[in-house]
Amino acid sequence: MLTLIIATTLPATAQSSPPAADAPAKPAAETPARPAADSPAKANADTAPKPPSQITQALADTAPKYAPPAPPKPEVAPDPDVLALPKMTIIPKKRPRLGDEVMMTNKAFNEKLAKEKTSSFDRDFLNKYNWLGGASAAERAREEYDRQQREQLQSDVARMAKVVDQIDPAQAKALRDAASKP
Repeated sequence: MLTLIIATTLPATAQSSPPAADAPAKPAAETPARPAADSPAKANADTAPKPPSQITQALADTAPKYAPPAPPKPEVAPDPDVLALPKMTIIPKKRPRLGDEVMMTNKAFNEKLAKEKTSSFDRDFLNKYNWLGGASAAERAREEYDRQQREQLQSDVARMAKVVDQIDPAQAKALRDAASKP
């Protein structure tokens, strides 16, 4: 704090030389008021002594030297018999993995579907007992899953049949008929 007060009160010419040890410091009350815009960090940055030329030279010697970029290679005339294609990055699609319906037993898969498709109220209260021979939550969830799978198959076949219909309408009709069989 004392050095900050001294640094701000000394004239610019006196700052380049170190302060005398026997010179008394001015009390804080005698220092002139600074404007609010000046900050102590700015005052220190402006009045900081410059490093000696030896330190500057030592830092310059340790810094990496500038190396200009290599000159570009001259382009070779393209061979008229060679076809140059643009560079491409090919990202293969992920292979399909075995799903839960293949890896799990029917009972375990039906129970998993029941947990996913039905509410806890339905599973725990309404289907705690099968009322009058009704379907359990697992059976109803499996029926819903099978219905969704059939709808997905029908939409996929309809999309493919639309394309095949442009080429061979008889083949497209056979495709639709095969997909509609149970």
